Amino acid sequence: MILFASPIKEKIIEQIKSSNKLNKLSFFLYSNKDDIPSFYYLKGIKRALDEFSIPYVEEFLDLTKSRDENIQIFKNNSKDKMVILARPLKDNYEDDLIPLIDSNFDPDMMSNINIGKLYSGDLNYLPATAKSVKSFIDYYKLDLTNKRCLVIGRSNTVGLPVSMLVQKYNGLVKLVHSKISIENINAEVKNSDYIFLCSGKSNLIDRKLFNSNQVVIDCGFSSNGGDLGFIPEENELKAYTPVPKGIGVLTSYQLIINALNLF
Repeated sequence: MILFASPIKEKIIEQIKSSNKLNKLSFFLYSNKDDIPSFYYLKGIKRALDEFSIPYVEEFLDLTKSRDENIQIFKNNSKDKMVILARPLKDNYEDDLIPLIDSNFDPDMMSNINIGKLYSGDLNYLPATAKSVKSFIDYYKLDLTNKRCLVIGRSNTVGLPVSMLVQKYNGLVKLVHSKISIENINAEVKNSDYIFLCSGKSNLIDRKLFNSNQVVIDCGFSSNGGDLGFIPEENELKAYTPVPKGIGVLTSYQLIINALNLF
């Protein structure tokens, strides 16, 4: 079974259009201009913002300026706007800029305050990609209770929040990452009912390790597809989210939903 985003997208668009707070939104988009994945990530966000006529300002890290100058520009121009920080930024600027994001203007839930609210159990503070995963679970009525759920990747905006989500949905969660040997990861894959791919690395798992009783939720995106790295044949998996037309379709819209909820 292929779990497509299109029917979920329609419901989210209706939710956004019905909000009486839509005209209050404005966004600040910040990235490293030379980072190709960031370019495509923000391209999708800008398309969604334009769809609802939401204004935005786009700024770029300027390596001809000093660190202090870049930080001050970010601080001045992001004030009172919903901040989207596309990572990675060169020279690890994230550590300087993320603390400057006001939790009330943080739709991707990167601030310590919003992370704390999520880890206290409030799923309203899921970052956009993890919130997209939640939408798929809800819409397709995926039952995670007592299921063996493997999350691959532990980033603050995808892997860790997805693991929190799975826990709240009563799954038996195991989380693996780059410091876990591929042998151990492979062993976990074989024994899992649900596999959430959140590493950003395509073809990490050998195709032969998957089976027809598993559901794969692919949060990855690249020019070559998602983290799964192949298009499953019929009955090769129980169900999966495709790339494209899967999780990534909803991410930009979930940012808008998060922004509306922060008001």
